[in-house]
Amino acid sequence: MKKTTMTLAAGAILTVVGLAGCASPSSSETPESAPAAGSIFEGVHGLGIDSSENLLVASHSGIYRVDATGELSGPLGGEPFDAMGFTVAGDEYFVSGHPSAGSSTFEGPNLGLLSSADAGESWSSLSLAGATDFHALTVNQNDPERVYGLSSDGSPLLASEDGGVTWSKGANIQAYALVADPNTPERLFATTPEGMRVSDDAGQSFTALEGTPLLYLLAAVPNVPGALVGVDVEGAVWVRPAEDAQWSDRGTVEGTAYAIAVGADGERIALIDDRGLVESFDGGESWTVLTAG
Repeated sequence: MKKTTMTLAAGAILTVVGLAGCASPSSSETPESAPAAGSIFEGVHGLGIDSSENLLVASHSGIYRVDATGELSGPLGGEPFDAMGFTVAGDEYFVSGHPSAGSSTFEGPNLGLLSSADAGESWSSLSLAGATDFHALTVNQNDPERVYGLSSDGSPLLASEDGGVTWSKGANIQAYALVADPNTPERLFATTPEGMRVSDDAGQSFTALEGTPLLYLLAAVPNVPGALVGVDVEGAVWVRPAEDAQWSDRGTVEGTAYAIAVGADGERIALIDDRGLVESFDGGESWTVLTAG
């Protein structure tokens, strides 16, 4: 198993996953004719875990719920928006991206920040409507008043301390993923082309996090301080079990990994790769396919 940090040219992280474009889903993809798992998994930009331990999939046609049997339902709230950024704190969800084609509910071309306080039953516009498309979006899972986002237009990081209603500008940073540390209020991680960066001042500045693999996907373990899980640019799954612990390699994904989520204690890891939606319940030592894609 490899234990070394890899070096790639700047920009590699931002292109390695080969994400689909930002086009809005077809108007034929209505709540009454929801797309099959295969088409949903073709354009995934986020995963989450709700308070009932269901998985949440953020796709180009809305947010979908996947239960323990692999059954998929959605789009939640009947809203087939193009979810480019997605983050979860229990049953409070935040999403950004683009309205669905012909939408009369949300202003385009960009959603700004939407939220749902009822596990996706309904969605409301919080801020930045029509103006902002967050491609990297994170909420502190233990303090959902703290929300951070990076817009697709290259603007500086935006930080909110009131649940996404108002924002202040932070550092200029190019990152694929942002992850708020759920156990350290002002700590924020960013996966960048140059390696992992960490902020201890709520995104105002970042420093290099030494000894870290070159990750592009990242998730923080809610109930274990310092614990992180990620996927590097060569497809290896890495786990850091505690603040000062070494990273360990837990095998590889198949093809490309598009999104990752981790359970409260770190033993449950879910991701989407070329197999579909896969899960591990032993910290990444073994994997099963929950829903083929």
